[in-house]
Amino acid sequence: MKKLSFVAICVAYCCCWTACGTLKKTPKNDDLIDVTFLQINDVYEIEALNGGREGGMARVATLRNRLKTENLNTFTILAGDFLSPSVVGTLKYEDKSIKGRQMVEAMNAVGMDMVTFGNHEFDIKEAELQERLNESNFRWVSSNMKHKTAQGYEPFYRMKNNAKDFLPPTIILDVKDADGTTARVGVIGVTLNFAMPDYARYYNADSAAIAAYNFIKNQTDFVVAITHQSIDEDKQLAQKLPQVQLIMGGHEHNNMLEKVGNSRIAKADANAKTAYIHRLKYNKKTKQLQINSELKAIDNQLSDEPTTFAVVQKWKQITKDILEKKGIQPDETVFFAAANEPLEGREYLVRSRRTNLTQHIANAIRYALPKVDGVVFNSGSIRIDDQLSGNVSQYDVLRILPYGGKILTVELKGKLLAQVLEQGRKNVGAGGFLQYDDWITYDMNNNEVTTWRIGKEAIQPDKVYTIAFTEFLLTGKEKGLSFLTRDNPDIVKVSEPKTDDFNDPASDIVRALIRYFKKITPK
Repeated sequence: MKKLSFVAICVAYCCCWTACGTLKKTPKNDDLIDVTFLQINDVYEIEALNGGREGGMARVATLRNRLKTENLNTFTILAGDFLSPSVVGTLKYEDKSIKGRQMVEAMNAVGMDMVTFGNHEFDIKEAELQERLNESNFRWVSSNMKHKTAQGYEPFYRMKNNAKDFLPPTIILDVKDADGTTARVGVIGVTLNFAMPDYARYYNADSAAIAAYNFIKNQTDFVVAITHQSIDEDKQLAQKLPQVQLIMGGHEHNNMLEKVGNSRIAKADANAKTAYIHRLKYNKKTKQLQINSELKAIDNQLSDEPTTFAVVQKWKQITKDILEKKGIQPDETVFFAAANEPLEGREYLVRSRRTNLTQHIANAIRYALPKVDGVVFNSGSIRIDDQLSGNVSQYDVLRILPYGGKILTVELKGKLLAQVLEQGRKNVGAGGFLQYDDWITYDMNNNEVTTWRIGKEAIQPDKVYTIAFTEFLLTGKEKGLSFLTRDNPDIVKVSEPKTDDFNDPASDIVRALIRYFKKITPK
């Protein structure tokens, strides 16, 4: 029997594979391409909340990795508000205020792709914000925020390789799939107008978004937006820019998916309790864009991605060490909340009505200052955006009131007090919605005239009342309360405690609440 030549064997082998249909062929370009966006917004805590059942950046990282396996064209975005506020951010580490450093490190570990500014990014000082920008490995897009410099208003920047990398008003993502289909996706980003510091300049969000869209529309196949503004402002933007079919928003802390014409506006729950997964399919021939949006719970069904989890644990230990040096025992239980009556601190509720948590805070202030006629504080000082059940620790109290601050005893005329209370009532839905204790009530007459009372007596315009206010309220920086400052002529006297007097609970609202919880909790 003759031996076959090497060439003949190879030819026969190849023919066999071809005949069997098992040779891999390059997929035919079908003019369809898939792009996925994983969206979170308003994230202030890097670790899981609600007893470890919800949230956690390490779980976000796990979900991101799964989606990348499904589609390499996956982009993780955060629609503003992450540098502030948080318990960790208020502390000092390595002789510097942390101010969001822990969040940037966790986001870098996650593999965050893009963010836009939220209003709370501007809570921190200019130099602190610059440090966070420089530390970030992800991209920032901002179509309407500028940086005030000696040369005028310029884009903010990151220092990369000893050079300024200015934050762009638009980003273009070049994507490609296995069959060779390519697309260019435009991204614009805007932030709402909100008591900006001197170093930042706000430009009208709608005008800036339209200008940014017009700049990139002819360079891209389609455009999406990352926004941090109210849902009403997002709806207005969708009406003015109907070509932008996906707006990934922030600012509100509860999930929503709204349709405006062909556009959809999506917001996830704050603190990464949920995330939106947007799966986009674009047809290059027909220019049609299909979007499927899925709200995904970030809970203990998702494992912790190890690299991000290590960052979370690092900062958790740093926080514990710092607090213990301050005399705070973060793990000490100070209150027990029954499962059927958790402390209600979810933002959309505390900014619209009284809850058991807001009543506890009001009672704690009165317990610290028992001789006052009433207690008033702003809902925006409560930042936990969570329900607490079971053992409530000192660290949980810090999460409830991360800003802390003194409690002031203010003597003021009744007409000013009534004006303050009425404005606070009108601030429903915002941080300026005012909470007060049981001694303060009101009656409505024909939904027009409000009669405010101290005890059973209607507030008298010229009578002087003694009210406990949180320190922030007298800065004039709360919504609609610019008139409430120490130099208002209707304020007779302001008394304040010493911040270093640890025996005086009025020296810090956190101390006041811890002290009160300990008083009412059985040993």
